[in-house]
Amino acid sequence: MTQTPTFDIAIIGAGPGGLCAAHGLANLGFSVAVFERARALRPIGAALGLAEAGYKALALINADLATKVRALGANPQRQLLMRPNGEVLFSDESPLAGTPFTWLAWYNLQTSLHNTLPPTVSLHLNHKFVNFTKVADPSQVPLRLHFENQPEVGARLLIGADGYHSAVRSLTVGDGAPLYTGTMTWRGILPRQILAPLAEPFAEGAGFQLVVGDQKNFWIMDAGPEVLAWGGTALHPTTEKSTDVLAMVLQVFDQWTPFVERLIRATDPTTIVETGVFDREPVSQWGDRERITLLGDAAHPIRPSLGLGTTMAFEDAVALTKKLNGLNLQDTPSVAKALTDYEEERIAITAPLQPKARQQGEASHASDLADQLKADFELALAARRQQEMTISD
Repeated sequence: MTQTPTFDIAIIGAGPGGLCAAHGLANLGFSVAVFERARALRPIGAALGLAEAGYKALALINADLATKVRALGANPQRQLLMRPNGEVLFSDESPLAGTPFTWLAWYNLQTSLHNTLPPTVSLHLNHKFVNFTKVADPSQVPLRLHFENQPEVGARLLIGADGYHSAVRSLTVGDGAPLYTGTMTWRGILPRQILAPLAEPFAEGAGFQLVVGDQKNFWIMDAGPEVLAWGGTALHPTTEKSTDVLAMVLQVFDQWTPFVERLIRATDPTTIVETGVFDREPVSQWGDRERITLLGDAAHPIRPSLGLGTTMAFEDAVALTKKLNGLNLQDTPSVAKALTDYEEERIAITAPLQPKARQQGEASHASDLADQLKADFELALAARRQQEMTISD
């Protein structure tokens, strides 16, 4: 008979949160397997923001990796805000210039985490997680994981890091599908040189531009030394994916300032990501508090309006790593207490952020959002300059 492969810890999902947890748990000496449903890790069209808290969490897992990741991003230096007709509302230094904040290509972050995985971590692509069974025999590994058209795997601990539509969560929390917020997003990424030469705020690199109006938003940013990224969001009645994503995003932002159309058309259509925006109500428990738990969007999916999704996933990974440090995974009571403590600690932090993100997400489609942002940018930049003057004095 073929022996079932077994691991100390199985992680479902190879996004930044799952890979960060794999680093931290492998550093404790555990054998870790990451299972990802995608057939390949490919450069999809998305960027994310990481601020000081996110880099601090990543550094607690691997300081050298955090330094390398930071070098892949871009701290915005110049910022532009305009209406769809091209009216400029704000054009100045970015209030974030000189801070730890960076825009970063999602794929570059995933690739960095993947390429530096410790040798005790294995990544298994084309593994769609379906279910698990618990093994009563104490001489056997306690969990059997089942995948679509793949052999089963044994594990002592299961972590669901599989996003908004988490299959692990459906089996543990069982609270149904995530809640659609009525908003659709489209995101793309492309080499900077395709559009060169570029005007302000991108002429010197490290630029950020927002186009806001008609209850829609379109943002453009340098997301690394040679990478330009964009994203758009609009109210949308359904989560149904478009048959032609390029045509859809061009239609949504039709007649907007010419640079928007130029940017969209320059993007490889096969890399444009179209996703609905979802969230959930907070819950009091993520797993079975025995051998299964969640992290990241699988645990606390929120609207992206706070810009904290990746940061919270990294902080989950840090907290879980600390709770499992020094444990014998065969000691069920100790493992159960560690997972319970982890969930209680993280739920206390993440649960209040979920309604806050929902409120800000709804406000992001207000008819006067452009005017609000103009005032916010001016106030933030003035505060930063005042602080710099105080320090220099």
